[in-house]
Amino acid sequence: MARKRRWKRFVDPQSGKALVVPLDHGLTMGPIAGINRPEDILRWLSAEAVTGVVLHKGFAERLAGGLGCGLTIQLNGSVSMDEQPDLKQLVTSVEAAVRLGADAVSLQTNFSAATASHNLRLIGRVVDEAHAWGMPVLNMVYDKTPTNGQSLTCMRHFMRAAVELGVDALKVAAPATLERIPELLDGIRGHTPVLFAGGVLADERALLELASAVVRYDADGICVGRNIFQRANPNATLKSLLAMFRAGTVAEGGFSRSTPLDEGIKMAM
Repeated sequence: MARKRRWKRFVDPQSGKALVVPLDHGLTMGPIAGINRPEDILRWLSAEAVTGVVLHKGFAERLAGGLGCGLTIQLNGSVSMDEQPDLKQLVTSVEAAVRLGADAVSLQTNFSAATASHNLRLIGRVVDEAHAWGMPVLNMVYDKTPTNGQSLTCMRHFMRAAVELGVDALKVAAPATLERIPELLDGIRGHTPVLFAGGVLADERALLELASAVVRYDADGICVGRNIFQRANPNATLKSLLAMFRAGTVAEGGFSRSTPLDEGIKMAM
């Protein structure tokens, strides 16, 4: 199947894990450190350490031949000062992504009572269009509901809804307690790859703990932006993550994150 072949371009063959770096923040947040100019990205981006990137179409064109990894084109978005920043609109098409040489397309859906219907229509439309081109769809799913501590239940519902509509892979925030990853992935693991987001900028140990949990619980990989490109040496961080994946090593001790799932999701862009 064409979609499965294309998705394999995002998977490191030695470890079976995906190490994807989203670089699409400029549309939402404007010029930020680490991705202000194309050359800021090209100085560290290496196909030896990155399996894929996520870009909006404009920067994908400007990076041009500098990409040696899988390319995902982000199809929707919003600017941070929008009255409804969680209501992300289509800004390009699958056909435009195909013309850019994309290996996959992605869309972000921030779920709340105000956005749920919009998101379902959007996912359904994009999946149908992408699959007609043999293009896999990565859905970045975030919970923006006032869940009163029930985020895992809500996330499982939103993830299942996306799978029911045919998405090929998911990007989600990891649970606040990383030992709950198997619970989050129950019913999804094995048929739909799930990549974990890095969230707000944190210390490198937290990122390595997340990668370690991916290995420990046999998840499919990570999709991390600011915790890569806002490091002093992004390439060194990427190589450490890839080495951990390939060695199949895990950090010792329990895992927990300083940012609860609710907060991490609400702060994600």
